[in-house]
Amino acid sequence: MDVLGKLRIIFWGLVIGLWGLFMYQYISEDMALVPKIRLSKNPFSSPPPDFKVLKKQFPPAPARPGAAATGRVYTHTNMLRPVSKGLDIKEIPAGAATMPGYSTAEKTAAGLGAEKKEEAYPSAPPGFALRETRNFVIYEEGPEVSREIIDTVESLHGNIMLDLVSFSPWSREKRVFIFFTGNQDTYQRLTGRPAWSAGTASLSERKIYLFKSEEAMGILSHELTHIYFDSFFSSEVQSPLWLSEGIATYIQSERGYSTPNWLALNLAMLEKGGGFKLSDLVRIDNMQGADEENVRLWYAQSYSVVRFLIKLKAGDAFYQFCKRLKGGMPTHRALYQAYGMPYNKLSSLEYAWRYDLKTGKISGGRGDVVR
Repeated sequence: MDVLGKLRIIFWGLVIGLWGLFMYQYISEDMALVPKIRLSKNPFSSPPPDFKVLKKQFPPAPARPGAAATGRVYTHTNMLRPVSKGLDIKEIPAGAATMPGYSTAEKTAAGLGAEKKEEAYPSAPPGFALRETRNFVIYEEGPEVSREIIDTVESLHGNIMLDLVSFSPWSREKRVFIFFTGNQDTYQRLTGRPAWSAGTASLSERKIYLFKSEEAMGILSHELTHIYFDSFFSSEVQSPLWLSEGIATYIQSERGYSTPNWLALNLAMLEKGGGFKLSDLVRIDNMQGADEENVRLWYAQSYSVVRFLIKLKAGDAFYQFCKRLKGGMPTHRALYQAYGMPYNKLSSLEYAWRYDLKTGKISGGRGDVVR
C-alpha cells in the first residue's frame, strides 16, 4: 500500500473516532440523568405474596360462553384485572377510569361518509329508547336517547378514527351497539354481571354495555379501541397484548381525553429507569398472577412504547408494523421492515424509546405529556 493510501486510512480513522467521541458526549449528557435500568420482578413467573389479597378484592368473573372473534377476553380494573384467553366477553370493573372533561365538538375522520349497509339490530330492552346515528346504534334507558350522548359518542368516534381508520374499514358499513343504563342496578339486571362490573363488551357482536357514571366515557373510549383495533387481527394471529392495551390506553388518554389517574406516576417511574426489558414486555400474553403495582407499570410502559411508535415516523409506519405482526412476522423483523434502521432489534427500540422518554428529541415531544 502506498503512502497516500495509508494516509487516507489514518484520516478516516480519525474522522470516525472523533464522530464517535462526539456522539458519546452528546448522548451521555442526557443519558447520565437516567439511572441504571431497574427491572421490575417479572410478575408472571410466580404469584406475589399479596396475590390472595388482590384476588379477594377483585373476584374472578364467572365463566361465560362465546365464540371469540379475537379469542381473547380482557378483564381489568383501572385496566388492571388479570387477562385470560378463550372468551369473547370483556368485563370492565367499576372505577376503571375517570373522564375529567370531554369535547362535544363534531370531529369526523376523512373517508367515513359512506352509507351504512342495513343490518339487523338488537331489540331495545324494555324501558330503553333506541337511536341510530352515523356510526352507532345507541340504546339509552328512558324515553329517548339524549342529544348530549349522541354528540359525545360521535365525537369520540371521530377522534378515534384519526388513528384507527386503517385498522377498521368495516366501520364505514357496520355500527357498534352501545347500551347505556341509567344506574348500576339496571345494568346488573340486564347483563347478569356482578356488582364490581362497570361495563361489558363483546368484540364479535360489537356490543358495549355501560351504566352512566363519571367513568363511562373513559371505559367506552378504551373498549371502542379494542373493537376497532383488535378486529384488524384474527383468531389465528391475535393482536399482541402489549400492543392492544397500549394503543387502547393511548386512544383513551389522547383521543378520549380520559387519562387514567395511575398513568403519570408510572410514567415517572419509567423515566427514572424502571420498567421491564422490552423483550420481556412483548412476550407477556396474560396477566394471571400479576400484582396490581406491576400490572400498572406494564400498562404504562405499553402505552408509552406504542405512543413512541406512533409518533416516531410520519406516514403509515405504525400500520405497516401491525400489518406484519398480523402476518405472523416476529416483532423485531416487523419493526425493522416498518421503521428501518436503527430499529432492527428490540434493544435498539428500547434504547431510543428511553432516550426519547427523557428528552423528546426523537419523536418531537416528551413521552409524558399526559401529565
